[in-house]
Amino acid sequence: MKYQLVLEWISFLLSIVFLSCQLGLIGVFFSLYINSTWLLWYIPGAIVLIYWSIVTFRPIKFATKTDSNNLRDTMSLCYITWLIYCLNLIPQVILLFVNVTDLLERKFYFGPRMLKLALSCTPFLFVVFVYAHHNRNESQFRNYYVGYLANEVTLDLFDGVEILENLFVDDEEFTVSLSIKVILLILSSINFLLPAIALYDLHMSRRSNQVTFKIIYKICSLIVLNIPFLILRIILWRRYHKDISVLFMKNIIITALNSDELLHYYFIERHASPDKSATIPHQGVRHIESRV
Repeated sequence: MKYQLVLEWISFLLSIVFLSCQLGLIGVFFSLYINSTWLLWYIPGAIVLIYWSIVTFRPIKFATKTDSNNLRDTMSLCYITWLIYCLNLIPQVILLFVNVTDLLERKFYFGPRMLKLALSCTPFLFVVFVYAHHNRNESQFRNYYVGYLANEVTLDLFDGVEILENLFVDDEEFTVSLSIKVILLILSSINFLLPAIALYDLHMSRRSNQVTFKIIYKICSLIVLNIPFLILRIILWRRYHKDISVLFMKNIIITALNSDELLHYYFIERHASPDKSATIPHQGVRHIESRV
């Protein structure tokens, strides 16, 4: 119980610090490269920070008053909180890459590297947000499942942040076309929203053994993220002479693994008898562990 409480406190404090830094840095970029009026973005940012703090502190407050074996579901508000966070983040990211990135100077402190650092806070925020609400005293299967899902989603978020690096103007010769820029921004924006499906799946998996939302996330990960990003990286490499990303192979591997899992679900698990279907999530974890 003490370890659980310490973990939740650490996750709570880290999430507040990194969310504050991200919101603050984005506001600084707007102020420096456009004008100080854009600091009004701090108003919705403050609302997001307050709501995030309340929701993240909720499991800590409850854990101090409740026996660890009877902790209620604290994941119920997570997907809503993430959606609210994204509704504030996505417009800011789009505005940054439309109005600011072409003006960034690499030698300036608040240049491309600092903007990349601000955006890379999002995957970290997802991890600490999940573990701030996850009860480690639950079943071992639940711990494995939460860990697996957190790792998969975090890697996808890093993928979405990393591919945006191609929109920074280092040399006029390597500037991507407007259509590629729009496609990258749309796909990356959708990628920021996808963790809400994973969080909703964690919430629902406590109440039933259905794997519907896990399957939905994997389908979206294939259609919206890994396959399009794989194609775009090939285009950026061949047409625009961009450096090939190490995540190029990640897109290939995840596409193959997720396709295999989806086919396995469609042809085998979906047609399993009711008695066997109750063990499907456990089979999924064993399937994952065998691959790792």
